[in-house]
Amino acid sequence: MSLADSPFIRALLVDPADELAKLDAQIEEIEITLSQLKEKRTLLKAPIDAHRALISPMRHVPLDVLQEIFFPCLPTEHNALIDPAEAPLLLGRICRHWRSVSYSTPMLWSSIHIPSLHY
Repeated sequence: MSLADSPFIRALLVDPADELAKLDAQIEEIEITLSQLKEKRTLLKAPIDAHRALISPMRHVPLDVLQEIFFPCLPTEHNALIDPAEAPLLLGRICRHWRSVSYSTPMLWSSIHIPSLHY
């Protein structure tokens, strides 16, 4: 290939480069549209989830049955830790109703391990 061939090769690149730029612009537009659709979906989904929660069968489980469900959630190999990622604190993070039930169930809180603080 000689230096004289450069203009010819540059001419061959014009159309594909233009097409690539158009495709990039279309992709950007589609990504913006997709982002807007995802945002609308999120806004629409939140009230749907809230209303579904209102008719959830778990809302109609009797208190004593819910308490019986909670007991096996406690750790068996050690006393429950004061840790939001473990029962009983975790149970209170699910929803307002579960928090009320877990806080009003003394058996869930009868054996809590409170680690000593060493400074």
